This record gives sequence, structure tokens and C-alpha cells, in this order.
Amino acid sequence: SRIASKMAEGDDTSSSPFTEADVQRILDEEKGDAAQEGWLRMKQTSDLEIWRKKVPDVDIHLVKGFLRLPGVSVEDATEMITNLDVRRQWDKQFYIIETLEEHKDYKVVYWVVKLPPPCSDRDVVQYNMVRREPGQTLVLYKNASHPKAPVSSNYVRGETILSGTVIRPDEQDPNSSRVSILLQNDLKGWIPKFIVNFVVANAPGSWREELLKFHRDVYSKEKEASNE
Repeated sequence: SRIASKMAEGDDTSSSPFTEADVQRILDEEKGDAAQEGWLRMKQTSDLEIWRKKVPDVDIHLVKGFLRLPGVSVEDATEMITNLDVRRQWDKQFYIIETLEEHKDYKVVYWVVKLPPPCSDRDVVQYNMVRREPGQTLVLYKNASHPKAPVSSNYVRGETILSGTVIRPDEQDPNSSRVSILLQNDLKGWIPKFIVNFVVANAPGSWREELLKFHRDVYSKEKEASNE
């Protein structure tokens, strides 16, 4: 397939850790019928839906969110989400975002996520792949390890089972975009269930608000200035 042939290209140093099955799972789960496939809706507004479901043989729920970004073009959304130099300026869920290693088809990224007290903050090392296709951009995350980011006593090391983001233009408004987020992350360690539920239910909405605010107050103004 086209995806498989691209995956096989690799680069001088390392072939991609992502498989065609990883890509397809993200797309299949995104399109999955909520009621028939065990999805439960956690939150819904005019611009946001959050769903979760239990996955066989895994204790960690799979969560998906559908977010509308009014006034944010698909080009701007893609840049703000995939360019980590821009991302760290607005994504306040993470107070460290560091690229550890970069290849043609993927990179290795270290993230530290802040959790509410009394929980310890979590860190995670991920493979990160960005694939631009006609009509959509796919961003995939997969668990990794790296000698530049050994396990530290300062944080609890989380695990990414498989997560992804799909960015598309809004069909009703070419100046807006839609983002689908799928998350299956094991935060490990001790963490009360009510905090897990709170973080899961509220993180996509908070993330959306931070992105919109940064786009309105900073990104769009800098873009206009650079075009003058």
C-alpha cells in the first residue's frame, strides 16, 4: 500500500518504528461507531466531544475527542500542533517538550506533564511521526525510551500505548479546522481515579482553549507581521 511503501523508505540512520497497522488503528478508532463499539460519551458542546471506551486486555481506557477550531486554518493548526518550537509556547499541559533525536520519518520526544496535587508529575518518551496526506495530517505517538532521558526519581514514567491526532479542514468553513485526538496513555504509579477522570475529561477542552487563545493573541499577529 502507499502507506506501507512510505514506511519502508526509512532513512540513513533508522527505519520508522510506526507500522501501517498503527496508522490504520488510529483511523479505524476515529471512525468507529460510538454506540456499537462500546464508546461512552463523557462531554459534548457545540465545538467539542469527548468519548472513552474500555479496551480488551488493557486497563487503560481509550479516549477520543473531536474538536472544532473556529478561525484557525488547517495550515495554522498543523503548524501549531506539529512544530514543537511553537507547541511549547502554548501547550501548558507540558512544561517540558524536548526533541531528543530526529530522523527523516520520525523523531523521539521527551515530555513532562503537570498533574494536580497530590500526584507526582509524569514524564514520557515517545516516538512521534507526522504524515501529511491529501485532505488530512496524521500525528502518531508511540512509547519509546532514550539514553538522553533515563527514568528519574523526580517524575513517574508514563507509558504511551498508542495515541494520535488527525487534522482536517472544516468542511463548512475553509478558515477553520477540525482535530480528532485519540489517547491511550498509562500514567502509572498511584493516582486517584477521580483525578484520572478529571484529567481525561477536561484535558482536550483545556488544550483547545490554550491553542485558540495563543492563535488569537500571538500566532496570527506574528503571521500578519511577517507577511507585511
